[in-house]
Amino acid sequence: MYFHGDRNKNNIAITFDDGPAEETIKVLEILKKYDIKGTFFIVGKMIKSREYIIEAIKKDGHEFGNHTFSHKRLWFKSKKFIQEDIEKCDSELYGFGIKTNLVRFPGLKYGLNAIKVCKFLNKKIIAIDFITFNQFAWDWFNPWLKKIGLIKNQIKIDDVIRVTIKNTKNGSILGFHDYLQEIGHHPELSLILEGILPELKKKCFKFVTVSELL
Repeated sequence: MYFHGDRNKNNIAITFDDGPAEETIKVLEILKKYDIKGTFFIVGKMIKSREYIIEAIKKDGHEFGNHTFSHKRLWFKSKKFIQEDIEKCDSELYGFGIKTNLVRFPGLKYGLNAIKVCKFLNKKIIAIDFITFNQFAWDWFNPWLKKIGLIKNQIKIDDVIRVTIKNTKNGSILGFHDYLQEIGHHPELSLILEGILPELKKKCFKFVTVSELL
């Protein structure tokens, strides 16, 4: 399992989970604006009716990863379920001529069965850098608080931007979402990226895909 790349090199990787979705198009525009290549961990069930978004990601030269077909948590699932869920997403991507050996577990939840299946399938398990793994750097935290009614319509992205910029180090794998499974659309992501990306470039980090990072 990979949490980061080489700490002695200034390469970092930005990743996006749970799409494709309408927000993905805006993400692609922002990445192009800053000349950045990202890695998109695709949920297979999201592809139908959004095939054009997969094609747009591919056209722009970004990398693809497998985020399972169903986005169900894998920690108590059987090896049969896990393998079929990963392979079903692979099959959807293969329809676009896309092959990937990268997988990220939904919610970063997993058990021994998930690890065994990924080893059998020759998949690299991609997590995120623990230095940014706290609620203040979670791009989904504010939307989740809105969903459960603890806050109203406030846009609270300053902490995400501040903590991410402060804690990103050489080799970091950064995790964001171009959609939020179980929550919905994520309009705040564009504002978060516009706050983070230029500042990280000023700090001379080089954005690469996950495969390049590893």
